[in-house]
Amino acid sequence: MGELGQGNINGWELEKNMMIFNLTRPKPRLPESFFWTWDQSTNWMLDDPGLQNFGSSNIYLKKPGTFVKDYERLSDFAAGLGVKGIFVWGFLRDSHGGVEAAKRIASYAAGKGVVMMPGAGTTSYGGLYYEGNHPYNLKTFIEKNPSAKTSGGICPSNPIYKEWILEGLDWMFETFQIGGINFENGDFFICDCDACKAHKENWPRDDPDFFRMQALANKLPLEHLKKQADKNKDLLITWATYTGFLPGIEKGRMTMTPYMGCGRPALFDDIKELHSTQWTLTRMVRQNPLALTKFMDDGVPEELFDNECWPKGLEPPVGNGVGFIHQGSQWINGSRYNQIISTIKESCLRAYMSGLKGVSIHGEVTSMHVPNSLNYLAFSHFIHWPEDTLRDFGRKTLGEVFDNEAEGERFIELVAHWDFGTLTDGEKAEITSKRKELVALVQVGADADMGRNMHRFRFWCWLQKMAIGEKEMHTASFY
Repeated sequence: MGELGQGNINGWELEKNMMIFNLTRPKPRLPESFFWTWDQSTNWMLDDPGLQNFGSSNIYLKKPGTFVKDYERLSDFAAGLGVKGIFVWGFLRDSHGGVEAAKRIASYAAGKGVVMMPGAGTTSYGGLYYEGNHPYNLKTFIEKNPSAKTSGGICPSNPIYKEWILEGLDWMFETFQIGGINFENGDFFICDCDACKAHKENWPRDDPDFFRMQALANKLPLEHLKKQADKNKDLLITWATYTGFLPGIEKGRMTMTPYMGCGRPALFDDIKELHSTQWTLTRMVRQNPLALTKFMDDGVPEELFDNECWPKGLEPPVGNGVGFIHQGSQWINGSRYNQIISTIKESCLRAYMSGLKGVSIHGEVTSMHVPNSLNYLAFSHFIHWPEDTLRDFGRKTLGEVFDNEAEGERFIELVAHWDFGTLTDGEKAEITSKRKELVALVQVGADADMGRNMHRFRFWCWLQKMAIGEKEMHTASFY
């Protein structure tokens, strides 16, 4: 069997086996849209005993070769869906091959037209080399320069640190075929050393301290990368705010808050080269998603704007931003394996209407898991056509997947009624009948089109299970 996309199983291309789709896409309305990943929980190779499906900052337990294959497959998938690229946290670790493995996945992605963006910690999260004995690893740096250490990370005011981070960034862009970088300074990190306290004296007193620390940590790196951005106009450099862009304060919450904690963070006037601000949209979008039926024939339902965390017409305080949601991951309500089409549609539409350039969702779970496959397909659709209806999604995107527009449209209509709890007995029987029809087409030796029908079978089989329940699945006759 050859490499991915070259082998075949009973006439079935291996890439079809992986449910990797090659869709016809126009120029996207949200062009800076990405899949966000941690290396340790990105599982597109399913036969490695080190798989993990939870956590952050975990040790890497999979084989080094699995790291490469996971990201090659995800790169193929992103390319086929018209998704610009992939954020990779844990891009550089000794345990999965270090520099050489990172070079492989970055060059492979670039060859597919996919942008790979390493996650980079400025004052936390391992530095530029996430884990290992390397000069640009944070732990290694602190061991050699203990004066730079502060509680929770490294002091952004330290002059040795400033030299180190800029030198490391030059090394990153010289060494790897990457299309940008995704900065984080350590969530709500605060340094209370004398130099950082002195910085506060000349800072607006009503500005949140965590935003002030972002200014200290990100100012030099962002301004330094202007020369890279000047050389490559397509380069995407983002930095996490950890909040939404709703003015005001939410008492008692910091993580994933929709509020900035003020009217306008002062760093937007302090940093000359902001590049792309990455806003957390997780709690700006509706926490009780609209029923899918609301989007069936209306791409912009008025009910969507009945949301005090994202009032209609609200835009970020600066342009050139992107958004990020945690729904559909282990980070929010254990939704890593849930179908979240409504939230994806909402996020893409609201981001587009607010002037953002892109949205990111998690891309860690293989497309062989049908709910995630539907999420990814919806993401692909609505970053290209954010104002489309759900029926448009069924016809244009699922229709291409199923090679039948009417079937794609009917499938998503039935999904919407299942989601809303309004499936009729007749519709349940229709779903079961469709699955039975496909059984004959996917059995070994059935015909030359066996593989091309397998993904249709998987989608309808999942929907039947959702529609009639586990108990009925065990007692009904399907074959």
